[in-house]
Parts: sequence; C-alpha cells; structure tokens
Amino acid sequence: MRTQQRRSLVFLQQLEPGVREGYERLSGLEDALASLHAAGVSTWEGVALEEEDFLRHLAGCLPRDEDPARVLATVHGADLYLACACARGDTTAHAALERQVLPKAAASVSRLKASGVEPSEVLQQLRERLLVPEGNRPARMAEYQGSGPLAAWLRAAAVRTALNLQRTERRRAHAEEEAEAVPLASGAGAADVELAYLQRHHREDFQRALSESLKALPARERTVLRLHAVEGLSLERIGTLYQTHKSTVSRWVARARESVMEGTRQRLAERLQLTSGELHSLMRALHGELDLSLPSLLSHTGSPK
Repeated sequence: MRTQQRRSLVFLQQLEPGVREGYERLSGLEDALASLHAAGVSTWEGVALEEEDFLRHLAGCLPRDEDPARVLATVHGADLYLACACARGDTTAHAALERQVLPKAAASVSRLKASGVEPSEVLQQLRERLLVPEGNRPARMAEYQGSGPLAAWLRAAAVRTALNLQRTERRRAHAEEEAEAVPLASGAGAADVELAYLQRHHREDFQRALSESLKALPARERTVLRLHAVEGLSLERIGTLYQTHKSTVSRWVARARESVMEGTRQRLAERLQLTSGELHSLMRALHGELDLSLPSLLSHTGSPK
C-alpha cells in the first residue's frame, strides 16, 4: 500500500491543480499506473527506466481537457516507456528503437528514393533530430505523447524530414541553374571597377565571416567538409567511414558549403553598410575564394571535440 501511495503521489504532483482533481477521483488509478509501467518493462526487455521517471514523464504528456479514465485507458504505455528512455539517452532503448521501430518508418520513405532523397539520409537526420539534445532543450523524442502508436508518429516525422530534404534539393538545383544562366561580362566597365573596390576593401571581413560560419556548422557537416577539403578523402571513402552512400556524402558536402556561404552573407549584411546589390556582387566575386580558404580555416577549426 505504501508503494502504491508513493506511485500515485509522484504522478499527481506533476499535474496542474485543475487537472489533478480529476485523476485523484479516478478509481483504480494505482492499478492503471502500475499497468502502464509494467507494459513498458515487459515489452522492452533490458531497457531500464525507473518507475518514478516514467510516471513524471507520463504526467507531462497527458492532455489536460479529456476524461482521465479514457486517457489512461488509451495511452500507448509501452511505446511511451521506450520514448521516455530514448529521450533520456538510454543506449539500450536507442538500440531497441533502431531494431524494432525505425524500420517501420523507413518503409514509408523508401518510395521517395526515385525523387533524389536517400532513405538512409532521411533516417540519419531523423535520428539526430529525435535523439540528440539541442543545448538546454531535451531530445525531441520527449515530444511523443503516447496518444497513438510510436511507429506511426515516427513515420509521420520521417515523411516530413524527407519532404524537407526534397525542398532543399530543389532549391539547390534551382540556384545552380540560375548561377549558370548568368552571363559573364566581357569588358571591364564601371561595374568591374566597383567590384574590384569591394573585393579589395572587404576581403578581411569576408574571411572573418567565413571562419565564424564554419565554426557554426553542425559537427558532422564540419567534419565531413574537413575530411573532403583538407584531408582529401573521396566521397566514397567518407561514405565508408559513415556507413552511407557517396551520393549522401555529396549532399552533406553541398549542404555544408551552402550553409557556410549563407552564414557568411548574413554576417556581412549585419556588419557592412552595403546595399543589397553591393552585397550580392561582393558574394559573387568572393565565392571563388571559398575553395582557397576552406583548407586553411578548417585546419584551424579542426575536428569537433
């Protein structure tokens, strides 16, 4: 009886006063809480999650304006148990997710491969977004609330990730087409003189902004860019290191370069009092210096710790 009282106390203490009363009046609350935790323990053998941690997580996931009896009867307790353990960084839970749940999400994005999106890259981004905390923010797996099967929630997240990748690829292809369509000037006019002035006076600003943009890259993109630009590893070799296809590595490198250039442009826009036309011209003129500057700057930033 003492254990049951502690279980319900831990759970109820996490609820807002207006919600708590409904669950306090619920008959069979102790049995319902015990059953939900036991479902997780029995389903995910080897995944260790303290009952109090699970109960606190459960209380934070429940809808506030629905009937308590219906909520507890329909919540997917075993899936919520696994998601909670994953969000807390449990490696056994990560392995169980990888082995039994993620393959169901992979099936939903495999048909998108023909559109240029690699299912393996979708899943890799999904893992990073769901399982890796961002600063003080917990891993996004904690956002799963147990109202439906975890596999269905992951499938929806995988499809959203794939669609975002598709849009990014289309934007990159469009930008490349536009760049190729720009005619090269044949003579040295006033515009060339102005451009030379911008290059000469703002090269140091460009280098500084470029260095800061490189340091702001996510760890994987910075490492892949360094392996390719500094150490000279082929896309295929990097793919072997990351256990993925070289086409995926190619997209990683392209995305890293785009992020660096966009970050550089934003930093220059904040620091220099240039018109949009001048900024565009400066970025176009200095774009060729990216390949010359990357090896030196990446050697100084090094690998992420």
